[in-house]
Amino acid sequence: MKTSEYGARRASEMQNKIDQDNLAMAIALESRGEGLDGMFAVAKSILNRHELINTKQVLPSTFMPDSVNSKPTITDILFYPGQYQVVDSKTKTFKKQDSPVTEKDLELARKAVYLASDTGRTVNYIMQRGLPMEIYDSTGFRRIDAKYDASQDKGTFVVGQHQFNRAGHPGYEADLKAAKEAAKNK
Repeated sequence: MKTSEYGARRASEMQNKIDQDNLAMAIALESRGEGLDGMFAVAKSILNRHELINTKQVLPSTFMPDSVNSKPTITDILFYPGQYQVVDSKTKTFKKQDSPVTEKDLELARKAVYLASDTGRTVNYIMQRGLPMEIYDSTGFRRIDAKYDASQDKGTFVVGQHQFNRAGHPGYEADLKAAKEAAKNK
């Protein structure tokens, strides 16, 4: 292996570690206290955004207004201005909390990522727990007590203390169109 190939691989591995640490922290901060179900739903939503952008199913600006970053990392998505309540967009750090995140919180968040990062595990977990199948395509969430935002009112459902949505997911529009067509043909 050439030195440049080794360097590129190490840089990628380091970014992956940073992404995984930041993802676990974001999930813990956003949904600790909601158990594995809440953390799983938050994890799936964040991972879905990342996948939709990086597989070019949506433009980065769908979730990251004015962004021209065509291959954002999970960290880029988490720290993009105005996206997640637990992030200070100016300093690109997590906001200080009154109650610090514990290792148990992070362990549960990592388990949520593990479950949400594989299609088979995701579907099995949703079905075993009786959760809404829409979690599979969720792209956004906000606390139930957050200020109302009509732009997030597409394909909504609740898990724990968060309302999730499928806004921005191309599959949502196709599902909605099919449902309307089926209802019209009855």
